[in-house]
Amino acid sequence: MTNIDYASKASIGLTKRIPGGEFRMGSRFHPRENPPRMVYVAEFQIAHVPVTVSQYAAFVESGTLKEKRWWSNEGWAWLNRETDGWGREDRRIPASWQAQKEKAFHPVVGICAYEAEAYCAWLSLQKNKAIRLPTEEEWEYAARGNDGRPFPWGEEFEAQFTNTSEAEYADTVVAASLPGDTSPFGLMDMCGNVQQWTASLYIPQPNETYPPSPLRVARGGSFNDTVFGSRTSCRRAYPPGYFFPFLGFRVVVGNG
Repeated sequence: MTNIDYASKASIGLTKRIPGGEFRMGSRFHPRENPPRMVYVAEFQIAHVPVTVSQYAAFVESGTLKEKRWWSNEGWAWLNRETDGWGREDRRIPASWQAQKEKAFHPVVGICAYEAEAYCAWLSLQKNKAIRLPTEEEWEYAARGNDGRPFPWGEEFEAQFTNTSEAEYADTVVAASLPGDTSPFGLMDMCGNVQQWTASLYIPQPNETYPPSPLRVARGGSFNDTVFGSRTSCRRAYPPGYFFPFLGFRVVVGNG
């Protein structure tokens, strides 16, 4: 299949322009988030929703996913099973891929950070644009705006607004299908549905124990998380070769 064949299927989707600005990042509610501090973020564009199954399927179906040009050196080693991985016999497709394909407009899950980065590299070429994962500063600013709100819509948690464990969906739902989960900039699914990879590295706290690997920050809550884990300031960390049924990603277009 040629570039032209699958380029027509590649989709960035709707994006939102996030104006440059200063905001209060973090909180005092967890050591990973402390201390709160003022952070400046330059203007950027970010996807309205996480990458969906149908969007990621264009990459898989292109037949080029196994080409080295899309992958970082670490990602290429992971793809070729030269580094640790678990639960995936075939690393060229996301976990539970056949079942996921039945849910085309749900966020794609079951992929690691290396796969998310490879998808960004592939999509960049198809669309002739710079596409990447957001930094965690960009992600948090896009989720909460500049007024320090703990949830995308405001101060108080509303279970019916979003797909967290309190809503009892127990799985992903169609992206942007819960209009209450909307940030000040019009982004959706920033509180629930799926956690999301970022480009930012994580430095463990002194009392934290992780596998001996560089760690990547994930942001946002998911159907598997409670209200505490769905706050806009909540931070998690995973080795970039890990993947979960509640972890996806969204993309930034241009800049950086």
